[in-house]
Amino acid sequence: MTTIIDVAKQANVSKSTVSRVISGNGYVSQESRKKVLEAMEALSYSPNLIARNLQSGETKTIGFLAQGFFDPLGIFLQSFISIAKKYNYYVTLYFTDGDKKKEIDALNQMKYKQIDGVFILTRANKWDLIEPYSIYGPISTWHRIDSERIYSSYIDHYSGYYRSLDYLYQRGYRSIGHVLGNFENLNTKARLKAIDDFHRAKQIPINDEWIFQDKSRINNGRTIAQLWHKMTSKTDAMAFYTDSVAAEFISELQLLGYSVPEDVAVIGFDNSEISRLMHITTVDYSIKRQAENSFIYLHNQLNKATIPEQEISVQLIERQTVPLRKQKKEH
Repeated sequence: MTTIIDVAKQANVSKSTVSRVISGNGYVSQESRKKVLEAMEALSYSPNLIARNLQSGETKTIGFLAQGFFDPLGIFLQSFISIAKKYNYYVTLYFTDGDKKKEIDALNQMKYKQIDGVFILTRANKWDLIEPYSIYGPISTWHRIDSERIYSSYIDHYSGYYRSLDYLYQRGYRSIGHVLGNFENLNTKARLKAIDDFHRAKQIPINDEWIFQDKSRINNGRTIAQLWHKMTSKTDAMAFYTDSVAAEFISELQLLGYSVPEDVAVIGFDNSEISRLMHITTVDYSIKRQAENSFIYLHNQLNKATIPEQEISVQLIERQTVPLRKQKKEH
Protein backbone atom coordinates (compact mmCIF):
# COMPACT_ATOMS: atom_id res chain seq x y z
CA MET A 1 0.00 0.00 0.00
CA THR A 2 1.41 3.33 -1.11
CA THR A 3 2.12 5.77 1.72
CA ILE A 4 2.92 9.45 1.98
CA ILE A 5 6.59 8.48 2.48
CA ASP A 6 6.60 6.69 -0.89
CA VAL A 7 5.21 9.81 -2.55
CA ALA A 8 7.87 11.97 -0.88
CA LYS A 9 10.66 9.70 -2.14
CA GLN A 10 9.21 9.58 -5.66
CA ALA A 11 8.93 13.38 -5.80
CA ASN A 12 12.25 13.93 -4.02
CA VAL A 13 10.64 16.24 -1.48
CA SER A 14 10.04 16.09 2.27
CA LYS A 15 7.11 14.29 3.86
CA SER A 16 5.85 17.62 5.24
CA THR A 17 5.75 19.07 1.70
CA VAL A 18 3.55 16.20 0.53
CA SER A 19 1.34 16.72 3.58
CA ARG A 20 0.94 20.43 2.77
CA VAL A 21 -0.03 19.62 -0.83
CA ILE A 22 -2.65 17.11 0.30
CA SER A 23 -4.14 19.31 3.03
CA GLY A 24 -3.95 22.55 1.06
CA ASN A 25 -2.52 24.28 4.14
CA GLY A 26 0.85 26.02 4.13
CA TYR A 27 3.13 27.26 1.37
CA VAL A 28 4.40 24.93 -1.36
CA SER A 29 6.22 26.16 -4.46
CA GLN A 30 4.62 25.49 -7.83
CA GLU A 31 7.55 23.27 -8.81
CA SER A 32 7.30 21.11 -5.69
CA ARG A 33 3.51 20.91 -5.98
CA LYS A 34 3.82 19.67 -9.54
CA LYS A 35 6.35 17.00 -8.49
CA VAL A 36 4.09 15.78 -5.69
CA LEU A 37 0.98 15.59 -7.89
CA GLU A 38 2.91 13.71 -10.59
CA ALA A 39 4.27 11.30 -7.99
CA MET A 40 0.80 10.70 -6.56
CA GLU A 41 -0.52 9.95 -10.04
CA ALA A 42 2.40 7.65 -10.91
CA LEU A 43 1.98 5.68 -7.67
CA SER A 44 -1.85 5.78 -7.74
CA TYR A 45 -1.75 7.28 -4.27
CA SER A 46 -5.03 8.18 -2.58
CA PRO A 47 -4.91 10.04 0.78
CA ASN A 48 -6.25 8.08 3.75
CA LEU A 49 -8.98 10.52 4.80
CA ILE A 50 -10.00 8.44 7.80
CA ALA A 51 -6.47 8.48 9.19
CA ARG A 52 -6.18 12.21 8.50
CA ASN A 53 -9.44 12.89 10.29
CA LEU A 54 -8.36 10.87 13.30
CA GLN A 55 -5.09 12.82 13.46
CA SER A 56 -6.59 16.28 12.97
CA GLY A 57 -9.74 15.59 14.97
CA GLU A 58 -11.99 17.22 12.37
CA THR A 59 -13.56 16.57 9.00
CA LYS A 60 -15.05 20.03 8.36
CA THR A 61 -18.33 18.19 7.69
CA ILE A 62 -21.70 18.44 9.42
CA GLY A 63 -24.33 15.71 9.22
CA PHE A 64 -27.87 16.89 8.42
CA LEU A 65 -30.51 14.33 9.48
CA ALA A 66 -34.07 14.19 8.16
CA GLN A 67 -36.63 11.43 7.79
CA GLY A 68 -37.45 12.54 4.25
CA PHE A 69 -38.51 15.51 2.19
CA PHE A 70 -41.22 17.87 3.37
CA ASP A 71 -41.93 21.46 2.42
CA PRO A 72 -39.75 23.46 4.88
CA LEU A 73 -36.75 21.17 4.23
CA GLY A 74 -35.72 23.02 1.08
CA ILE A 75 -35.60 26.43 2.77
CA PHE A 76 -33.85 25.09 5.87
CA LEU A 77 -31.28 22.98 4.02
CA GLN A 78 -30.41 25.74 1.55
CA SER A 79 -29.84 28.23 4.38
CA PHE A 80 -27.86 25.70 6.42
CA ILE A 81 -25.59 24.79 3.50
CA SER A 82 -25.09 28.45 2.61
CA ILE A 83 -23.80 29.47 6.03
CA ALA A 84 -21.77 26.26 6.35
CA LYS A 85 -20.03 27.10 3.07
CA LYS A 86 -19.27 30.59 4.39
CA TYR A 87 -17.29 28.99 7.24
CA ASN A 88 -15.66 26.33 5.02
CA TYR A 89 -17.78 23.40 6.16
CA TYR A 90 -19.40 20.67 4.09
CA VAL A 91 -22.87 19.28 4.77
CA THR A 92 -23.77 15.61 4.35
CA LEU A 93 -27.50 14.87 4.10
CA TYR A 94 -28.82 11.68 5.70
CA PHE A 95 -32.37 10.62 4.80
CA THR A 96 -33.41 7.99 7.36
CA ASP A 97 -36.99 7.40 6.15
CA GLY A 98 -38.01 7.17 9.80
CA ASP A 99 -35.75 4.14 10.34
CA LYS A 100 -34.40 4.30 13.91
CA LYS A 101 -31.36 2.16 13.08
CA LYS A 102 -30.40 4.36 10.12
CA GLU A 103 -30.62 7.39 12.38
CA ILE A 104 -28.30 5.77 14.94
CA ASP A 105 -25.92 4.77 12.12
CA ALA A 106 -25.78 8.43 11.07
CA LEU A 107 -25.12 9.58 14.64
CA ASN A 108 -22.35 7.00 14.89
CA GLN A 109 -20.54 8.86 12.11
CA MET A 110 -19.49 11.36 14.79
CA LYS A 111 -18.19 8.53 16.93
CA TYR A 112 -16.07 7.24 14.03
CA LYS A 113 -14.84 10.78 13.18
CA GLN A 114 -16.55 10.84 9.78
CA ILE A 115 -18.44 14.03 10.64
CA ASP A 116 -17.83 16.72 13.25
CA GLY A 117 -21.38 17.52 14.36
CA VAL A 118 -25.03 16.81 13.63
CA PHE A 119 -28.15 18.82 12.95
CA ILE A 120 -31.49 17.01 13.34
CA LEU A 121 -34.42 18.31 11.31
CA THR A 122 -36.75 15.36 11.94
CA ARG A 123 -36.01 12.40 14.19
CA ALA A 124 -37.10 8.79 14.61
CA ASN A 125 -35.61 7.99 18.02
CA LYS A 126 -36.47 9.54 21.36
CA TRP A 127 -34.27 12.38 22.59
CA ASP A 128 -32.97 10.41 25.58
CA LEU A 129 -31.46 7.91 23.12
CA ILE A 130 -29.98 10.64 20.90
CA GLU A 131 -28.62 12.83 23.70
CA PRO A 132 -25.68 10.57 24.75
CA TYR A 133 -24.15 10.97 21.27
CA SER A 134 -23.32 14.58 22.17
CA ILE A 135 -20.13 13.27 23.81
CA TYR A 136 -18.79 12.62 20.30
CA GLY A 137 -19.71 16.02 18.88
CA PRO A 138 -22.21 18.87 19.13
CA ILE A 139 -25.86 18.30 18.17
CA SER A 140 -28.41 20.94 17.25
CA THR A 141 -32.05 20.88 16.21
CA TRP A 142 -34.96 23.20 15.53
CA HIS A 143 -37.27 21.09 17.69
CA ARG A 144 -38.16 22.43 21.08
CA ILE A 145 -36.21 20.38 23.59
CA ASP A 146 -35.24 20.97 27.20
CA SER A 147 -31.64 19.73 27.19
CA GLU A 148 -28.27 21.06 28.28
CA ARG A 149 -26.53 18.82 25.73
CA ILE A 150 -28.55 19.51 22.57
CA TYR A 151 -29.03 23.02 21.22
CA SER A 152 -32.46 24.10 19.96
CA SER A 153 -33.15 27.06 17.68
CA TYR A 154 -36.90 26.74 18.24
CA ILE A 155 -39.33 29.63 18.22
CA ASP A 156 -42.21 30.09 20.65
CA HIS A 157 -45.02 28.20 18.92
CA TYR A 158 -47.44 29.19 21.66
CA SER A 159 -47.32 32.92 20.89
CA GLY A 160 -47.04 32.33 17.13
CA TYR A 161 -50.10 30.10 17.03
CA TYR A 162 -52.11 32.24 19.45
CA ARG A 163 -51.40 35.18 17.16
CA SER A 164 -52.77 33.20 14.21
CA LEU A 165 -55.97 32.39 16.08
CA ASP A 166 -56.40 35.96 17.26
CA TYR A 167 -55.93 37.16 13.69
CA LEU A 168 -58.70 34.83 12.53
CA TYR A 169 -60.90 36.10 15.35
CA GLN A 170 -60.27 39.73 14.42
CA ARG A 171 -61.17 38.90 10.83
CA GLY A 172 -64.55 37.60 12.00
CA TYR A 173 -64.05 33.83 12.31
CA ARG A 174 -65.45 31.97 15.30
CA SER A 175 -65.49 28.24 14.48
CA ILE A 176 -61.84 27.35 13.85
CA GLY A 177 -60.40 23.92 13.04
CA HIS A 178 -56.83 23.05 14.06
CA VAL A 179 -54.43 20.76 12.21
CA LEU A 180 -51.47 19.88 14.44
CA GLY A 181 -48.35 17.70 14.28
CA ASN A 182 -47.35 14.83 16.53
CA PHE A 183 -48.98 15.37 19.93
CA GLU A 184 -45.76 14.19 21.67
CA ASN A 185 -43.76 17.15 20.34
CA LEU A 186 -43.29 20.08 22.69
CA ASN A 187 -44.20 22.53 19.90
CA THR A 188 -47.53 20.76 19.43
CA LYS A 189 -48.15 20.82 23.18
CA ALA A 190 -47.50 24.58 23.11
CA ARG A 191 -50.07 24.95 20.32
CA LEU A 192 -52.62 22.89 22.24
CA LYS A 193 -52.18 25.23 25.22
CA ALA A 194 -52.61 28.22 22.88
CA ILE A 195 -55.86 26.70 21.59
CA ASP A 196 -57.18 26.15 25.11
CA ASP A 197 -56.18 29.64 26.29
CA PHE A 198 -57.59 31.28 23.15
CA HIS A 199 -61.00 29.64 23.45
CA ARG A 200 -61.17 30.46 27.15
CA ALA A 201 -60.22 34.09 26.56
CA LYS A 202 -62.72 34.54 23.72
CA GLN A 203 -65.33 32.39 25.47
CA ILE A 204 -65.78 30.29 22.33
CA PRO A 205 -66.73 26.63 22.77
CA ILE A 206 -64.42 24.14 21.06
CA ASN A 207 -65.45 20.87 19.49
CA ASP A 208 -63.04 17.92 19.66
CA GLU A 209 -64.02 17.20 16.05
CA TRP A 210 -62.24 20.42 15.09
CA ILE A 211 -58.77 19.20 16.19
CA PHE A 212 -56.83 17.02 13.74
CA GLN A 213 -53.47 15.29 14.20
CA ASP A 214 -51.16 14.92 11.22
CA LYS A 215 -48.61 12.22 12.02
CA SER A 216 -47.06 11.57 8.62
CA ARG A 217 -47.49 14.74 6.51
CA ILE A 218 -48.18 12.44 3.53
CA ASN A 219 -51.51 13.25 1.83
CA ASN A 220 -53.00 14.15 5.21
CA GLY A 221 -54.17 17.51 3.92
CA ARG A 222 -56.36 15.63 1.46
CA THR A 223 -57.62 13.30 4.18
CA ILE A 224 -58.50 16.26 6.41
CA ALA A 225 -60.34 17.90 3.50
CA GLN A 226 -62.46 14.77 3.16
CA LEU A 227 -63.21 14.81 6.89
CA TRP A 228 -64.12 18.51 6.75
CA HIS A 229 -66.41 17.75 3.78
CA LYS A 230 -68.28 15.15 5.86
CA MET A 231 -68.75 17.39 8.92
CA THR A 232 -72.33 18.18 9.81
CA SER A 233 -71.18 21.41 11.42
CA LYS A 234 -68.30 22.71 9.33
CA THR A 235 -65.70 25.18 10.63
CA ASP A 236 -65.48 28.52 8.85
CA ALA A 237 -61.68 28.59 9.19
CA MET A 238 -58.82 26.09 9.39
CA ALA A 239 -55.41 26.75 10.98
CA PHE A 240 -52.52 24.50 9.90
CA TYR A 241 -49.15 23.84 11.51
CA THR A 242 -47.41 23.77 8.14
CA ASP A 243 -48.08 25.26 4.71
CA SER A 244 -47.72 22.03 2.72
CA VAL A 245 -50.63 20.34 4.51
CA ALA A 246 -52.70 23.52 4.13
CA ALA A 247 -51.99 23.48 0.37
CA GLU A 248 -53.10 19.84 0.09
CA PHE A 249 -56.27 20.69 2.00
CA ILE A 250 -57.09 23.54 -0.41
CA SER A 251 -56.35 21.40 -3.48
CA GLU A 252 -58.61 18.57 -2.33
CA LEU A 253 -61.44 20.94 -1.39
CA GLN A 254 -61.34 22.38 -4.90
CA LEU A 255 -61.77 18.87 -6.31
CA LEU A 256 -64.77 18.44 -3.99
CA GLY A 257 -66.36 21.58 -5.41
CA TYR A 258 -65.54 24.02 -2.62
CA SER A 259 -63.87 27.39 -2.88
CA VAL A 260 -61.22 28.86 -0.57
CA PRO A 261 -61.69 31.31 1.09
CA GLU A 262 -65.40 31.60 0.22
CA ASP A 263 -66.35 28.31 1.93
CA VAL A 264 -63.55 28.16 4.49
CA ALA A 265 -60.62 30.42 5.37
CA VAL A 266 -57.15 28.87 5.63
CA ILE A 267 -54.02 30.00 7.48
CA GLY A 268 -50.71 28.13 7.31
CA PHE A 269 -47.40 28.20 9.13
CA ASP A 270 -43.90 28.38 7.54
CA ASN A 271 -44.09 31.01 4.80
CA SER A 272 -42.67 28.41 2.43
CA GLU A 273 -42.57 28.60 -1.35
CA ILE A 274 -45.89 26.74 -1.71
CA SER A 275 -47.67 29.35 0.44
CA ARG A 276 -46.39 32.08 -1.85
CA LEU A 277 -47.43 30.20 -4.98
CA MET A 278 -50.93 29.49 -3.64
CA HIS A 279 -51.34 32.89 -1.92
CA ILE A 280 -51.90 31.28 1.50
CA THR A 281 -52.00 33.54 4.55
CA THR A 282 -49.31 32.18 6.85
CA VAL A 283 -46.83 32.83 9.66
CA ASP A 284 -43.15 33.41 8.95
CA TYR A 285 -41.12 32.17 11.91
CA SER A 286 -37.62 32.79 10.56
CA ILE A 287 -36.76 29.34 9.20
CA LYS A 288 -33.64 30.75 7.54
CA ARG A 289 -32.38 32.23 10.79
CA GLN A 290 -33.22 29.06 12.70
CA ALA A 291 -30.98 27.22 10.22
CA GLU A 292 -28.21 29.80 10.61
CA ASN A 293 -28.37 29.71 14.41
CA SER A 294 -28.28 25.91 14.40
CA PHE A 295 -25.07 25.94 12.36
CA ILE A 296 -23.55 28.81 14.34
CA TYR A 297 -23.95 26.77 17.54
CA LEU A 298 -22.19 23.78 15.98
CA HIS A 299 -19.42 25.98 14.60
CA ASN A 300 -18.88 27.75 17.93
CA GLN A 301 -18.71 24.46 19.81
CA LEU A 302 -16.25 22.94 17.35
CA ASN A 303 -14.00 26.00 17.12
CA LYS A 304 -14.40 27.51 20.59
CA ALA A 305 -15.75 30.61 18.87
CA THR A 306 -18.37 33.17 19.90
CA ILE A 307 -20.12 34.11 16.66
CA PRO A 308 -23.39 35.79 17.72
CA GLU A 309 -26.72 34.19 16.84
CA GLN A 310 -29.28 35.90 14.61
CA GLU A 311 -32.38 37.42 16.17
CA ILE A 312 -35.50 35.37 15.43
CA SER A 313 -38.88 37.03 14.91
CA VAL A 314 -42.41 35.84 14.09
CA GLN A 315 -44.36 37.69 11.42
CA LEU A 316 -47.87 37.14 10.08
CA ILE A 317 -48.01 37.24 6.27
CA GLU A 318 -51.38 38.36 4.95
CA ARG A 319 -52.39 36.95 1.57
CA GLN A 320 -55.72 35.83 0.05
CA THR A 321 -57.00 32.89 2.08
CA VAL A 322 -58.27 34.84 5.14
CA PRO A 323 -60.53 37.67 3.95
CA LEU A 324 -62.44 39.93 6.31
CA ARG A 325 -65.66 38.10 7.16
CA LYS A 326 -68.93 39.92 7.53
CA GLN A 327 -70.72 38.89 10.70
CA LYS A 328 -74.38 37.99 10.52
CA LYS A 329 -76.61 40.34 12.45
CA GLU A 330 -78.15 38.80 15.56
CA HIS A 331 -81.90 39.31 16.09
